[in-house]
Amino acid sequence: MRWLTGRKSGVGARTPARRRKAAPRWLRPARNTAIGLGLVAIVIGGPVWLWQSGLIGAAATSLREAALARTASAGLTVQNVLLGGRRNTPHQAVRRAVGLSRGDAILGIDIDAIRSRLKAIPWVREATVVRRLPQTIAIHIVERRPFALWQRKRKLVLVDDLGVVITARGLGAFRKLPILVGDDAPRHAPSLFAMLKSEPRLARQVISAVRVGKRRWNVEFRNGIKVRLPATDPHVAWRRLARLDARHRLLARDVRMIDMRLPDRLILQPGPLGRQTLRGKGQRT
Repeated sequence: MRWLTGRKSGVGARTPARRRKAAPRWLRPARNTAIGLGLVAIVIGGPVWLWQSGLIGAAATSLREAALARTASAGLTVQNVLLGGRRNTPHQAVRRAVGLSRGDAILGIDIDAIRSRLKAIPWVREATVVRRLPQTIAIHIVERRPFALWQRKRKLVLVDDLGVVITARGLGAFRKLPILVGDDAPRHAPSLFAMLKSEPRLARQVISAVRVGKRRWNVEFRNGIKVRLPATDPHVAWRRLARLDARHRLLARDVRMIDMRLPDRLILQPGPLGRQTLRGKGQRT
């Protein structure tokens, strides 16, 4: 295509000076990207080379800071922090653990340190931190699952399904969870919870479990019935209790205590109405 000018071309006509063609719009971003990638290589590879050559010191720190400054000027800065998985973890605790500000050089962020600080939050079981160039840090946390309230020193704390203490604050939202009692109760809670969940219909009715003599459990149901489980094979007794309740509605009767510590027998302690019924039967006989 011929450039249009105000002068006709011909013999003796002055050849007009050609204008320099404007650089394509895509050239500057591409150039910045190339610079950024080069600086990435310096930031990542530079410290390794310096370590291998034995020149670590103030020069290495200065070089790294200069390289990070160049990457930031090329657009490799933190502009977005994405957080997923948070439900109960305090937002302020996450912000303190992450410790990032908009405009920080994204290549200068210590991903492992952020992950360690996140996992130090009592609510957080696991955390992943990913750097998404050029401007995003993506964080996902896996929270501990509230499973019970542990009574210690006359105070309640929230524990997860592994028996790990989560918090002593804001327990009102978890008041329907079962209560554990006993110094070593949280340590043995995982096996207890696994046993309870094997019979979901019974598990939903449990309000507390007391660790007795660091050997066994007493379980209390919502209607006030207490069950003494054996130290050996408590899961066998738990399944037996589920079968008896399904057949005879044992937990619906006026019973105060069910002793299952002996494998070949079941001892029942009746409640007030049950005792009156037994007295009536004794008088009639």
